[in-house]
Order: sequence, then C-alpha cells, then structure tokens
Amino acid sequence: MGKYNSFKGKDAALKPKRAEVHPVMRGIGCLLFVLVPILSYGTGALLVDYGAKNGWPIPPAWLGTPSIHPLLLRLQGLAPIYDFIYKQTNLTANLIFAISIAIVIFGVLSILYGFMFRVMGPPQYGPTDEPPIRKKVKRYKR
Repeated sequence: MGKYNSFKGKDAALKPKRAEVHPVMRGIGCLLFVLVPILSYGTGALLVDYGAKNGWPIPPAWLGTPSIHPLLLRLQGLAPIYDFIYKQTNLTANLIFAISIAIVIFGVLSILYGFMFRVMGPPQYGPTDEPPIRKKVKRYKR
C-alpha cells in the first residue's frame, strides 16, 4: 500500500460516521439540562423545610426573607421583581441547597455517561493503530 493511499475500503461510505452525535442524544442532553436544575431546586426546598423543622445546622442568615440593598430599591422599574423576591421564604438556603444538589446530580450523570461510553464506545485502537510497546523499566541505581 502506498504512502498516500487510504486504508478505508468501499464500505466506509456506507457506514454512519461515529463523530456525529445522534439527534436523540442531543434532545436528552437538552432535556436534562433543563430538568436537573428544576428537580434540584424542588429537592433543595424540601430539604431546607425538613432541615429547619428537625434542627439541622443551617445558618440563620440563610433562612427567612432575603434582603435587598437600599441602592437597588431606588430602581423603580424592578419593583415587580422585588415583590417576587420578598414573597420567597428561605430563598438563600434553597438556592445553596439546589446548587449543591445539581452539582451532585451532574457529577453522577457524567460518571455514568463515561462508564457507558467506555463500555459501548469505539475501541481504544483503530485498525491502523498499534498498541504501545511494553518494556520492562529497570530501576535506576547509582
């Protein structure tokens, strides 16, 4: 075989490319990207309520209605947003719990995806690759 000839045969054009992501996988990823923060906020709100009732060591500054800086209160166009924020109880604790739960969920999903890719993904070496040379390394002594 020459230096500039391709290794791929005639069937290579018939096989689907492995580099492209299947559209279903893109949809699942988009759905998870929206669904995980919503689920983590709901779970965080439930955990904060449960923890406040059962004496978990949640800092008191995180509980109750959030405070807004007086300079921001001068902006009259943001009044509906301020009203919405004042109606939320334990907003700071809910957000902190939700962010930590989302980090855990995304971490578990990435480990699961990595495991699945390792099991069902392409082989480590292609048809033109050669495995690395195994040689015994002698310990260096002076």
